[in-house]
Amino acid sequence: MDIYEKLDALKLKVDKVKKEPIFSEEVNTRNHRHENTVEAEKNNLLRVMASLIAFSNNAPSDAVGEIIESGVFEKVFHKFDLDTVTNLNADTIITNNWHSIRSIRFKKKVGAIIDCAKLLQKIGKDKSSIESLYKSFNLPKEINSEADIVKFWEQFDRILTNYKQLGMPYFKNDTTLLHLLLHLGFPCVKPDLIVMKVAASLGIVADKDNYNTYRPNEKKLVVTTIQRYCLQRNIKPAVLDLYFLIYGGQKYYLNYVTNRNTLLT
Repeated sequence: MDIYEKLDALKLKVDKVKKEPIFSEEVNTRNHRHENTVEAEKNNLLRVMASLIAFSNNAPSDAVGEIIESGVFEKVFHKFDLDTVTNLNADTIITNNWHSIRSIRFKKKVGAIIDCAKLLQKIGKDKSSIESLYKSFNLPKEINSEADIVKFWEQFDRILTNYKQLGMPYFKNDTTLLHLLLHLGFPCVKPDLIVMKVAASLGIVADKDNYNTYRPNEKKLVVTTIQRYCLQRNIKPAVLDLYFLIYGGQKYYLNYVTNRNTLLT
């Protein structure tokens, strides 16, 4: 089988054990993420950045999802108001609130969220919303041709260069920036440990003992392959990302299937 046929087979395996209606509801959400994300995230780019930082570094996705969905995380960071977060003290937050947000794993993340707020404020409030990111960098919202894939990576490089120059915590990294763009509804996936592990099992990249050691060009190859497959199969990368996360065994997303063990046979 070629890579596309292997991806077809992976999807079929997941489809056989998907749990309805929540699986289809998640697919629908991912299909309309770009249209709905501004309202869902209150047009607050810091709010999105903070959530993704919380999930990073292999933090337990189910536990992190719980503190975010319960509103605990938002309460600790004062609804991610830019002016307020900029003036927070990381040590004070850790002293008073670490017991309630400890599932994010690393205390340094608190300071990183505050630093993101400071840099967004430095850029200017008018350029620090989700909508402003859409407008500042002309990223394609959909992939309708090979040209859209080329354009995506051109604009991705612009954002990555900008965030590196700013020293933006986490998002000056290619993997985490792709996660941000995925969450905002752009046509990509986050090439994290699980996605790279699944990609290696399919032969998209060579297998490794440590799936966190892939180089940027290898991660780009995986994302580009997924983009091209989705163009051919007329589905969105965010939807295929769901299949990868389930097949790869991410705890939070195993709730969407009845029996993961049958996926591995």
